[in-house]
Amino acid sequence: MVSDSTSLSRRRLLGGLAGVAGGTTVAVGATVPTALPDALTDWATKAYPTPPEVNEQWRPTVTEDHASEVVALLEDTVSEGQRLWKRIETDDDFLGAGGWLENARKALRNGNYHEALSDATYGIQFAGEDLGFARAKLGRVELPSLADRAGRLLDRCRRVADDLKPYPTADPGRDLAWYYRIERELVSARLNFDWGELDAAQDGMDDENGPDSSKFDARTVGSITSQILQGKCHLRNAERYRDLLAETVSDSATRYADHLRGVAEEFDAGIDSFPTRDEIRSQFLDEDDDERYGPYEFARSRLARWCFDWDFRFGSGEGEDLLVYRAVQLSKGLAQRRAHDFAVEHLAVERGDTGFDSGRALAEKRRARSVYRSVVGSNPPPLLTRQVRRAVEDLQVAKVGFGGSYQRPRWRERLEAYLYALVGRAKLREYPALFDRIVGAT
Repeated sequence: MVSDSTSLSRRRLLGGLAGVAGGTTVAVGATVPTALPDALTDWATKAYPTPPEVNEQWRPTVTEDHASEVVALLEDTVSEGQRLWKRIETDDDFLGAGGWLENARKALRNGNYHEALSDATYGIQFAGEDLGFARAKLGRVELPSLADRAGRLLDRCRRVADDLKPYPTADPGRDLAWYYRIERELVSARLNFDWGELDAAQDGMDDENGPDSSKFDARTVGSITSQILQGKCHLRNAERYRDLLAETVSDSATRYADHLRGVAEEFDAGIDSFPTRDEIRSQFLDEDDDERYGPYEFARSRLARWCFDWDFRFGSGEGEDLLVYRAVQLSKGLAQRRAHDFAVEHLAVERGDTGFDSGRALAEKRRARSVYRSVVGSNPPPLLTRQVRRAVEDLQVAKVGFGGSYQRPRWRERLEAYLYALVGRAKLREYPALFDRIVGAT
């Protein structure tokens, strides 16, 4: 028989969650979630409010001319690809941009320039591949010419990177966010332009220095063409954002280059002071009993994977000269590692546990929301929104059955929702100090 106190708690939560579902902010902290049935708290993890997308709080300006330029590039790519496709022998249909051109045009007409830019850039990868394939089939493209084109675009990337130095900054919380976005676009552009054997291909094919042309069939040429076109979109983004930033920041503003270099070195050393992922895994996996993998081992494994990944080093080879990008990425890597220690210390599961109550996930979401409000709030500095992005995404997916899929046994799904909320909260706690360090407040 259910006690009166439990029934009261259940009624409180049902009433509270009804308010949440209706868009009203309510306090559910008075309820003990573990006293409620999992079916109810499973649903509650989906109904509980989550933070908005960070792009709703800040993103760089996209002008009509900017969006129109990329949409026009996609139109030209689709048009030429369609014309050439009719002249080649293939059983494949011409897919063009796969519907993304129509989406981009509609967004452009409606004045949604960010959406138009995003849709056009996404469609380029498909249209570019078909165009490159058709050109290769018709003998209209040579790898050395593609390599030369990519090389010239890489030179433009270097010029943009040089233009940013020495990072004159008037409002660090705002301007460094612009620099970060510009440099992130440059990293993406460089990765697309550099397709492995680019330098060798510039000097010719099928000789002692050049690559073997037989390795590059029409589909491979199509992929390279697509990469170059995608890279061009990212490069134009960087150039346009650079020009917009230059309108608001004068050369006489505070120079941040030396400061950023020192901060990046400090963060890098901080990361190196932590153990490796393998060393972390050895703390909770018993080699003599490797088949024992219950809730505790599952939780520790997820935390090790999420907090000790190498995402912060993505593009490090292409971004060594990009000081804001490097400092921000390293701040994320350091926050992840610090968050791991906090999450393990506050983990609501122990060795030997055989299940997990989703009420704990709901309670953790409440705690995470409180931290989000205090750290990010409703009007955060633009740079902070770039740092907390992944932590916010963690809170957004902290739902039992997120995406309509469920793991077996069910405790895995409930525990994973809890872990996302916990690690998101743990990361958010770290970012104020890391933000202050980058902007020079400490």
